[in-house]
Amino acid sequence: MTTITMSGPATATRTPAVVTGTATAARFVGHFLAALVGVALLGRHVDH
Repeated sequence: MTTITMSGPATATRTPAVVTGTATAARFVGHFLAALVGVALLGRHVDH
């Protein structure tokens, strides 16, 4: 069994990447949901 310690320079370099990845994913999901709502609202009264 391996033990992972959160100390040293690895944490300092890993943490911003994790935060950036999480922020990028959240931004992507937010924009996707906004686009979905926009299409739903704008496409309500469109006759095909």
